[in-house]
Amino acid sequence: MTDERKHLVVAQPPRTPSRKPPVREGHYGVKCLLVGLSVVSVVVICIAVRFLPLPASPGQPGVPSFHRLITANPIVGILSQPSTTHPEYEFIASSYVKWVESAGGRAVRIPFNASNDTVADLLGSVNGVLFPSGDADPNRVAAFIYRHAKELNRNGTHFPLWGTGLGMQWLFQLESPTTTLLDDLDVDKMSSTLEFIHGSRSSSRLFGFSAVFDVMAGQPIADYVDTLGMLVDHLYAAPSLASFFRPLATSVDRQGREFVAAVEAVEFPFFGVQFHPERNAYEFGQEAVDHTYNAIVTSQALSHVFVNEARRNDHRFATSLVERTALLYNRKASDVAYPMFEEVLLFNATLD
Repeated sequence: MTDERKHLVVAQPPRTPSRKPPVREGHYGVKCLLVGLSVVSVVVICIAVRFLPLPASPGQPGVPSFHRLITANPIVGILSQPSTTHPEYEFIASSYVKWVESAGGRAVRIPFNASNDTVADLLGSVNGVLFPSGDADPNRVAAFIYRHAKELNRNGTHFPLWGTGLGMQWLFQLESPTTTLLDDLDVDKMSSTLEFIHGSRSSSRLFGFSAVFDVMAGQPIADYVDTLGMLVDHLYAAPSLASFFRPLATSVDRQGREFVAAVEAVEFPFFGVQFHPERNAYEFGQEAVDHTYNAIVTSQALSHVFVNEARRNDHRFATSLVERTALLYNRKASDVAYPMFEEVLLFNATLD
């Protein structure tokens, strides 16, 4: 390279000073607003995580309502039923106890003929009550429980009732001024589908709990064994019932008559099903009972509905010793009622 080329200077265009973009009016105010909203969102999420369980995943039970769950290990009182063959005994089918336990609950007995003081003490110790099926009419104890549960809820204590089969019929009879409102149904040892009423599958507290209940509209899962129930038209024709209960689903008996399959109270955490979800998972003596995967999942989901409702009050026994003594898993089961029940818990009606 020659010396001339070494010293050749290439002319460069003059450099203009860089200009910063103009500051827009209100730019930093918007930033502050966005940061503030982000902080508020984080606080809301933290509160939700602290007080709410995780939302339901597809096909899994969850808690759809925004309520704080107070009791992690709820205890349900189950009203024992008088035996029609051995009057000296009362019984509870073990399938009800197992059904409650399948959702993380525990169960104790409420004696059929207990004194009001005994029942009141038990209602202050348990977190909900289950009226099972049987052959008896609602008695003094059932009426006391029903009135007391209403009073608790009116006074701000969330206290659920659940009625299965005869238990749902009891809810009708205890709410209605007449006890002769039940209909004969041809459903004994029958499994059927459910017809959900007016979007109740997604909008009700009972069936809105989980999408797993969709399968009950197409698969005959609902198991019926009771010969009494209520036709849909008769429920709507009874003002005291039509205003208190919301019918959620129906089924059709062998004679083609549409009857009420499930209800929930409008203003109280009271639920009733004419079918028997506990039998799908725990009773094997009759062929009509569906034991498929879908049947088991829906049975457990229904239990989760009730037990989660029971988690919403802080009732507890006075001491852990009193609690453990009362729990039904301390009782020995008997198979004397097979094939109707795989196992039953027997109690001396006068001594226990």
